[in-house]
Amino acid sequence: MKMPKTGTIWILLVFISTGFCFNKVGTTAAPFLKIEFGARAVAMGGSFVALANDPSGVYYNPAGIAELQNTYVSGGHTEWFADLNYEYAALILPTKRLNFCLWGTFLSSSDMEVTTVEVPEGTGQYFKYIDGLLAFTTSALLSDRLSIGFSAKYIQQSLYNESAATLALDIGSLLKTPLKGMRLGMCLVNYGGRMQLSGNDLIIQTDPWPEYQGNADVEARLTTESFPLPMAFKLGLAFYLMDKEEAFILNDNYQLLVAIDGIHPNDGEEKLQIGAEYGLYDKLFLRGGYKVNYDTQTFTAGAGVKASIARRDIYVDYAYVDMDVLDATHRFTLTIGF
Repeated sequence: MKMPKTGTIWILLVFISTGFCFNKVGTTAAPFLKIEFGARAVAMGGSFVALANDPSGVYYNPAGIAELQNTYVSGGHTEWFADLNYEYAALILPTKRLNFCLWGTFLSSSDMEVTTVEVPEGTGQYFKYIDGLLAFTTSALLSDRLSIGFSAKYIQQSLYNESAATLALDIGSLLKTPLKGMRLGMCLVNYGGRMQLSGNDLIIQTDPWPEYQGNADVEARLTTESFPLPMAFKLGLAFYLMDKEEAFILNDNYQLLVAIDGIHPNDGEEKLQIGAEYGLYDKLFLRGGYKVNYDTQTFTAGAGVKASIARRDIYVDYAYVDMDVLDATHRFTLTIGF
């Protein structure tokens, strides 16, 4: 007796979902890749997969920059908790067929003193902890409503004399539906290799045969464990409740945008992000968001201003993120369009 196709599909789905039930928190490398990019998107709770229509969109969905028609330079600085600094920058270069973006993020600590077992108070030497990402994105419109994009990433972590590096890929798509300005976005981020620390401090002198006397010490290298990147699949929905074109309510002066993102990471439970943006005369913007199933982050808020000076569009955006027991973060982003 043959099993119906629908029954077989349901059984496969049960087995697949069971495989994702294990909690894998803390099992991936380069957690700085999860720090969100751009004050506008951050203020909206990070729900930006279906939008991605400004330079910071390359972080959320590389397909979004296909809509941009001008050259943009964008950057920002954040004082992260635990005396860490987070910087990001992006350069958008549009062409007739493809749009390109060169962007990067860096997380670094202030100087920390080296301590050892013999000198626990400090040796007088100092070091820094640095995480870095350098990426190149290309995106194209397949039609007037569908775009795709790819990002190639070089990721590196360094701590004193040890470092680890690998390559990764982001793949995304974005669809503008004909239903009242509704947009759908999908993206797979950080698909790549594993990271394993190596360096001079892992080289030691040891006696390979301690049971025999008179042996000369030989050089050996300690081995560290390798870890995968924080890969995630993201699905987003965005729609305009109010706008001058393709919205539920048409209005020339006001805009109201709502966005929802669902995230399935490989190192934790599924997460939900909800955000909204209210625009006045396309000059002043108020934003807010809420994150579901996060350990510390919950509410987000922010604002933005757009001005035109000498045929250049200038955007200044601010975001506030409540980090619960950790210090709240304040983020500013400056974007210039040519």
